[in-house]
Amino acid sequence: MKMKMLMLGFVSGLMITACGGPGPEDAQVPAEELGTTQGALCEGWDSGARKCSFQCYSYSTWWTTSATVSYGQCQEYANGQCGRTAYGACWSK
Repeated sequence: MKMKMLMLGFVSGLMITACGGPGPEDAQVPAEELGTTQGALCEGWDSGARKCSFQCYSYSTWWTTSATVSYGQCQEYANGQCGRTAYGACWSK
């Protein structure tokens, strides 16, 4: 019986994550941490980067837009594309 309950909990968690719910690692990463961990990608507006790059989930692919995104609007643009609060968003070249 205990094993059945354990498996039910595990499967329920997978179903919630698969259906667009937050995964266990879906926490917002501070911008300064993004700049450090994604250094090759996140170069910053002050360095001349003008493309908005974003990642919807911690385990998903980084996307870089070719659309024009105004200064200060990258996070909002990323949220709109993801349909949820994006895991990370930053300026890249």
